[in-house]
Amino acid sequence: MRCLNCHQKNIPISTEICPRCGVHLPSLMRDILPQNTLLQNGNYRIDYPLGRGGFGITYQAMHTSLEKVVAIKEFYPQEHALRNSASGELIVPTTKQEIYQRGIEKFLREGQTLAKIQNPHVVGVENYFQERGTAYLVMELITGNTLREELEAQVNRQFSPTQIEHIMSALVGALAEVHIQGIYHLDLKPENVLITSEGRLVLVDFGASRQGLSSNTTSQAFTLSYAPLEVMSGRNFGAASDIFELGMMLHEMLTGVLPPSALDRLAGNTWNPQAFTEPWQTLLTSALKLYQEERSQNVKSWWESRISARQLTNNQGTKVCLACGNLNLVTHKYCQNCGKSLDSVITKNDLSAKVKIESQVDSNNQNIAENITEAITNNISNQNIKTNTEIHPDDWSKSQKRGFWKFFDALLDDK
Repeated sequence: MRCLNCHQKNIPISTEICPRCGVHLPSLMRDILPQNTLLQNGNYRIDYPLGRGGFGITYQAMHTSLEKVVAIKEFYPQEHALRNSASGELIVPTTKQEIYQRGIEKFLREGQTLAKIQNPHVVGVENYFQERGTAYLVMELITGNTLREELEAQVNRQFSPTQIEHIMSALVGALAEVHIQGIYHLDLKPENVLITSEGRLVLVDFGASRQGLSSNTTSQAFTLSYAPLEVMSGRNFGAASDIFELGMMLHEMLTGVLPPSALDRLAGNTWNPQAFTEPWQTLLTSALKLYQEERSQNVKSWWESRISARQLTNNQGTKVCLACGNLNLVTHKYCQNCGKSLDSVITKNDLSAKVKIESQVDSNNQNIAENITEAITNNISNQNIKTNTEIHPDDWSKSQKRGFWKFFDALLDDK
């Protein structure tokens, strides 16, 4: 069994108190279909619940004839329905029938669409059916850890840039495919990304069924700390909404902490992403715009913008030190060769690279074509910037093997 509060796994079914979080498990399991419940004329047998939210319950189950373990997601919006404990049927009040039926229709359409998508990073749907006054999706059972569990196990709760590239590429590929079908996740967070023992990342818990119930409901269909404003309001969400949540995840994987929530920023927090190296600065700045219309509307184009961001950093983001002539990254405050301040010794027009980027998105707004022309002046064509990490003058003498007296002379030079 699995605790629905802390997600502790492999708890004996007879256990009443969760050994990790101390919750009373029978109370937590209220309205859950009991073990050995048969569905679809006995084709499936419920083992135990895997997760529960305001709009559904996911179970581990067995396909009885194939003897195959699967996951079954039951449509159960708790604000609009109640379980008949004797029959297991869902009972919906007359006043809630219309919105409930709209939710079931979206839930089944989501299943039909996901069943057609053959992407290794999108959870596979194998079957869907209606009974007990509700609907069910039969999905592949993904075993492994969540991205949250993997993140918590990292030093300082941070992934390396290489790991982040791998994770983000998988998620972007999955979202790009489902966005074409008109499905948006709307609850992207590390808990909704599973990683198999083979290292496959799988995005789960898509949100089409929640979209049908977003008005006139108090149940939270999103995670407040990751959600953009339009998802909180339940209006006009789309691809840009998922991009915002990807940006929140990206910041968390890079730094180990989340940025302020959209709600905090709306209330007066003037936070903006800063001091990141490229391409992360460009990606975060674009994704975490507070208002939807200011963000990219295409997840693939947003992710591919990192390519041009790297080109700009390599060819244009330089400062020249007038004291020694060394080139430094534009983000540096001190020369990495002689340690002098760069505040008053920058020449941007004469010595920087001139980069022209022409980008055109095709009529389907899915692919971005980039034509980058570089013209770098002779002054910097043969000089390489070796590091993205700035050396402060206090540490410069330790890292530059140029002798103590030369460093001492530089400190005394106040010209």
